[in-house]
Formats: sequence, structure tokens, C-alpha cells
Amino acid sequence: MSANTQRHLNHPARITLPGGLDISRLVCGLWQVADIEKAGHRLDPDIAANDLEAYAKEGFDTFDMADHYGSAEVITGSLLKRYPRGVSRPTAFTKWCPEPGPMTADVVRAGVQERLDRLGVETVDLLQFHWWSFEHPAWIDALHEMKALRDEGLIRNIGVTNFDAAHLALALADGIPIATNQVSFSLVDRRAALALSDLCASSSIRLLAYGTLCGGFLSEKWVGKPEPARIDDWSKSKYKRFIDAAGGWEAFQTLLGTVAEIAQKHRVSVSNVATAWVLGHDSVAAAIIGARLGESQHREDNLHVFDVSLDTEDHDRLNTCFAGMTPIPGDCGDEYRRPPFLTASGDLSHHLQSIPSAYAVAPHSRPDGLRVSTGSI
Repeated sequence: MSANTQRHLNHPARITLPGGLDISRLVCGLWQVADIEKAGHRLDPDIAANDLEAYAKEGFDTFDMADHYGSAEVITGSLLKRYPRGVSRPTAFTKWCPEPGPMTADVVRAGVQERLDRLGVETVDLLQFHWWSFEHPAWIDALHEMKALRDEGLIRNIGVTNFDAAHLALALADGIPIATNQVSFSLVDRRAALALSDLCASSSIRLLAYGTLCGGFLSEKWVGKPEPARIDDWSKSKYKRFIDAAGGWEAFQTLLGTVAEIAQKHRVSVSNVATAWVLGHDSVAAAIIGARLGESQHREDNLHVFDVSLDTEDHDRLNTCFAGMTPIPGDCGDEYRRPPFLTASGDLSHHLQSIPSAYAVAPHSRPDGLRVSTGSI
């Protein structure tokens, strides 16, 4: 993997992943499309694509989305149609997040084909797979079927999202050519710096970091401010739960105040320092910075990320803050699989109604008994 840590001609630095995919080190995240559309008002794909095109023209030409990010895939598809065949076009990452169940060849192909249709492409640049519960073993079947579709040309690169180190290692050992793992990674949530980074050091896989700015909480706007009594948008609702799990508002304000002082020292923004800290890890290929299409954009400020070089004193001060915080429990992705659920709703109600059983359940001869078959003898 080759990386350029300096911006060039007022464009973000770039990195080439092992599979040859060239991307911006600042990826434009489209998760908030779902929040904007949650009341039922769909964004006009062509108008919203104008916003994406403005990002792309300034070098922010790598976009991340998912099957459940509202109409984000359709909007990106509208953008990609503007680039004739043979012309270099923006790069689109998307995710397939199926409900746990049998992952047959037909099921996986249908999920992948829907991504292709919504994006209007013949090959997905990076298709990232999310699995809600590893208690259901079909996740490895899905990855093998995705590998077959990669060999067929429908997928250029396979990624995963919210995989812990143990299951990622199992997938790699089973021969799945995984390029990236997209996980939460920030000054508040530092789990990815542990076992996952160790796994990256011994393999070619790299991390795509989301939540780097904690939904906007890691910014000047919140320095010295009281704890919010009410939060209206999904992103901040989610990351307020991370802040609570990491020791609460007081501990967060201590961290934020220190980051603000470091930012003043380097003459950059708080967000720049927060992002630079994440990008400074060898395991990280890129940070995903969320965009609210049709509203605010911070492209010019984000470029200053590449002007920041944190020194030993900066890291020592941050480490002192970390020592006063509570580590987020478990490994990456556990927040979707076990309490405390660090999601916008505090549970999985925005994503799943229920998780089906992996095994067949049948009545037993004993009164009130049930027999569960694992399929093994």
C-alpha cells in the first residue's frame, strides 16, 4: 500500500490500496442522507449529485454509502452517469448489510446486483459486507459468495465493516481477499488501535475510519459548552452515546479542551487535529468525513488536516486525557451486537426487527421442551 500524506494542488492526500484502488485519504461519507430523508422527503438525485460533483472536482472524489443510507446510492449513481466510459470517475464504496439468514449464491447475487443497479455500474469499486450477529454462522458463506462474484467481475474489491479482529482473522485465514475493514475510530473510541491494528500490521488489510469527528462533537462549537439536553439529528444521538460510554461529558470536555489548545498551537481546527490523529495510525488508509448534502460543507478546512504533524508533546497530552476516560467496551463492532448498543436509537430498531435463529427449533418430547439442531452429528 502506498500513501501520500501531503495534499497536492489543494486536493486531499491519496493512497493506493493493495488491490490497486486509488482513493482520497478523506472519504466523503453519505450516512446523513438517511437522516435528511427520515421524514419521508427524498432528495432530488440530480440536484444532490451536483453537491457530490463539487466535492469530486476538489479532489474529494471517494464516496462511502450503504444499502440503508436512504437514496445515497441512487444519488451517487446520478453522479457516475456524468462520466463517459473510459474517463476517470469518482470512486464509490457501498455496503451490503443483509438480515442474518442463509447466504446462498442466489441471495448474495441479488444483494450485490441491487447495489450495481442503484449505482448504475457494472462493477462495484469496493463492496463492504456487514453482519449483525456472528452467532449466526452464515457470514462466512456470504463472503465466499462475494469472492466468487469478485472473480466474476461484479466486485472490484471486497471490504467488511464493523468486524472485530477475531472474525476478520478467521475470514482472512479462510482465503477471503479482504481489502478494508470500516470501523469506528476516534479520539473518543480508540479500540481500533489495539487488536485490529495488530492484525493490519501482519496483513495487507487497512482500516477505513468513521466517527472520527463524533458526529461533529469534536469541533470548536462544543468547546466549553454544557451537555446538550436534547439532540435532534441521528449522527449526534449516536455519538453522544459513545461520549457517555467513554466517561461522560466532563471527561469529554477535558479531552476537547486539550484538542482545542493543540489546534491553536498548529493553527488549525479541532476537527483537523482529531482527523490527523486517526490518519497518523499506520493501519488507517482513510478517514470518512460525513457530509450533509445541500447544507454545510467544510472542504477547505478539511484540507488543513494534511498540514498537521502532531509531535511528542501533543501525543503525551492526549494520552493523559485518555487515561482519564473509560475505554469503549469490547472490540470494534460490538456496539452493534451486544449492549450497550451505541447506535442513534440505543438499540437496533433502525436496522432490524429481530435476528433470526441460526438453527432449526422443533418441539421436544418433554413437556415445554424444544430441540435445537445445529446440523452437526
